Order: sequence, then structure tokens, then C-alpha cells
Amino acid sequence: MFTTEKQFLRELYFEHMQTLGELLIANETKKDNLDLSWFDYLDDESRLEAHLDAMRIGGMVAFDFCCDALETGDEDELLGAAYCLSSIDFNGINLFAQIIDAFLDAEDDVLLLISVALKHGHHAKLGEKLLRLLKQENPLIRAITTEILGYRGDADPHRIWPLFHDKDENVKVAAMVAVMRLGFKEAVPAMEQTVLENKSMFNEHCVFPLLMLGSQKALKFSRLACQSADYIKPQYPIYLALGGNESDLAPIVNCLKFEGMNPAVLEALGILGSLKGVKTLMQFLDSEDDEEKLAAAKSLNQISGAQLYENVEFIENEEDDIMVEDITGKPAASNEDKQAGDERIIKVKQDSSDKQRWIDWWQQNQARFDASVRYRHGKPYSFFLCLQEIAHPETKYEDRQRAYHELVMRSGQHIPFEPDWFVEKQIAALKEWQQWWMENKTRLTNPWMFDGA
Repeated sequence: MFTTEKQFLRELYFEHMQTLGELLIANETKKDNLDLSWFDYLDDESRLEAHLDAMRIGGMVAFDFCCDALETGDEDELLGAAYCLSSIDFNGINLFAQIIDAFLDAEDDVLLLISVALKHGHHAKLGEKLLRLLKQENPLIRAITTEILGYRGDADPHRIWPLFHDKDENVKVAAMVAVMRLGFKEAVPAMEQTVLENKSMFNEHCVFPLLMLGSQKALKFSRLACQSADYIKPQYPIYLALGGNESDLAPIVNCLKFEGMNPAVLEALGILGSLKGVKTLMQFLDSEDDEEKLAAAKSLNQISGAQLYENVEFIENEEDDIMVEDITGKPAASNEDKQAGDERIIKVKQDSSDKQRWIDWWQQNQARFDASVRYRHGKPYSFFLCLQEIAHPETKYEDRQRAYHELVMRSGQHIPFEPDWFVEKQIAALKEWQQWWMENKTRLTNPWMFDGA
């Protein structure tokens, strides 16, 4: 190959890899973008697949440049190359050695970049290759690989579960979260003993995987925590609202006595959906704390379906690009200082915290509500409403995630789903959930069930 031809191809394929890297970074940070719905990223993902196809057509020539980019490319090019190597079967030859070696030898910031590619790579044999990394000596490799396997949702949990007995605490926690995502209920007895009874590996974040796997002991633990006279972490009223019943209003409200707990309690009241919590929410519309007022307003909308909103403006410094450090948490390789952007006015629609509007609305509408019914967006609560909330284009990332957690916890059904997966993968999972709902809706009439019972 002549030098000029090789240089031309290098520039061409490196440009493809750079664009792939940029698109993957945008995908990683989309949950923070309030201007776009989750469905809007389908166009970006179509572009990503087009660039991937171009690399696939390039065959072994493109493969060689991918290997070069792993060593010499900038962050975008490296990420794009890693994605190609974890997605393309070049010329029918399974060539994983380069990407796996790069992953094992990488510094921490590069390791996190490559992990992004491995999370989304779709080579048929990638999952099996990742499972083999669980025996690596480096605990960071074991922990990150475990997290990747859980996120992908396609691994055999029996092969991940042994890492719960790993000597490294981070690996143990990663194993708990991974088997939670995969719905591995066989893990519950050992997890209950370690987390709730022996408390040899305890923090509030370890209780959540147990709840997601249907642990009655974890639900009782959360209830007792909310009834405690001692300070607890703000996660517990949320946990109790996600899995508890109508009698849990009192223990949730009890948490208001602890300093710094108000926003979490107000959020929990919205999730619980009991009209008996409306009075407390209305009282907090008078709060001088903006976080409390907004939490109360959001929960009122969540229960009532009133759709009372207001438009607000604020000023922020405009930044032109999503940076690699948004993922890695570390500065990019360039030594150039990041320049402050121009100020811009941001307009945001948020839940209305105007108390008089809410008083007027309730006076006009409260007659159509039944105090004995659990409500979600003005309708009697059902799993179908959770599915609608997850699927709706305008639902925010954190609300889609909460609705999915609630759906799993209540129903006891596990169909892997992540609200920041690629759009087509999300749609496929939602279709599975919809099919499950159609087959089971006649028995799923109790709005307070936990783990399907």
C-alpha cells in the first residue's frame, strides 16, 4: 500500500472511530440532558451503527487501524476503536485479544473508557470473554467486569455469584448488584445473612439489591429503620415506599423528625400514592427550602395527575462539547485549559410549587378521589402505569429508573432493563414487559403486592 493511500485510509478510519467515541460519550451522559427524551437518541444510534458498518466493511485494514488507535489515538478514537473491536467479527475471525489486553493493561481513566465500549459491544462471543475475566488477579478488573456483565443483562448469574465471596469488598458489592439486575433470587438467603443478620458487609445500598430480589426481611428492615428513634439514611423511606403498603405512611412521615430527610420523605409520599399524604405535601409548599418545595410539588403531581407546572429561567455557562472527563472523572490528555463558555438562559418546565394553585385544584377535583385507593398520576395504581411511565418519551431518566425498580419489586418479575441502554435494546425489553403484563394482568390487581404476592 502506497504511503499516501495508507495515510488517506488512516485519516478515514480514525475519523470514523473519533465519531463513534463522541457518540458513545454522548450516550453515557444523556441522562443529564433535560432537553431530549430517551427516544430522541435513536438518530444518534443510527449514526453510530452507520460508522460501525463502515469499519466492518473495512475488514482487516480497519482492524489494524483499530489496534493502532488503542495505543496512539486520543480518547474519542480509543473509545471508538474499543467499541469496534467489541462489536465486529472482522472477516469472520474472532479477534478479541487486542481489546482484552488493552482493558487489562489500561490505567484507571482509560479502563473506564474501554468499559463503556464493553458495556455496549454486541459481538456474539463478548459475554463469554468477559466472564473469563472474573478470575483476574486485579480486583478492579473483577469489579468493573462484574458491573459490565450485570449492566448488559445477558450473563449467566451462576457464574457471577461466586464473586459475592470475593475478598475485595468492591467486588462483593458489584456481584450483589449484578445478580440483582439479572434477577438471581437464589442469592437471597446468603445476602440476607451477610447484610441483614451478620452485618459483615452492611450499608444502606446493600439493602436495595435484596429488595429488588423480593426479600421480605429487607422490607421489614427498611420499615423498622423508618420507625427508629435513631437517625437513618434518606434511602430508607424511599425503599419503604417502593415496596411497602398503605400502613407504611406513618413510618415514612416519622422520618421527617430527622435533619436533612425532608426531600426524601416527600419523594416517598409521592411514590406511596396515598391521599393521606397530601396534607403533608401541601404544608411543604410553604417551605423556604426550594428542594423541599419542588419535591412536594412533584409528589402532588405524581399522585393527582393534575399536571400543574411552571416555567422558570436560570443562567448557566454554555459548554460546546461533552468532554471525556464527564465519564472518567479525570482531565483529558490535552494540556489546554478548558475555557469558560458564554452565558445562556435556560428555560425549564418544573412542577408548580404555587400553593394557591394547588388549593384551588384540590377544591375542584378532590370529590373524584377515593381515600382508600392508591393513586399514580390521577389513576388507581397499576403495573401498567409503571410501564407507561417507563415508555413515555418525556419521562426523565431518574423517574424511568424508579418506575422500573418499582415494577420489579412489586411484581417479582425480572426482565433486565436499563434506562440508558441503546434505544432499540430498551424497546425490545419493554415489549417483553408488555407481553408479560398482557399474560398476567388478571392476577395483578393488588396495588400493594410485594414480590408478586
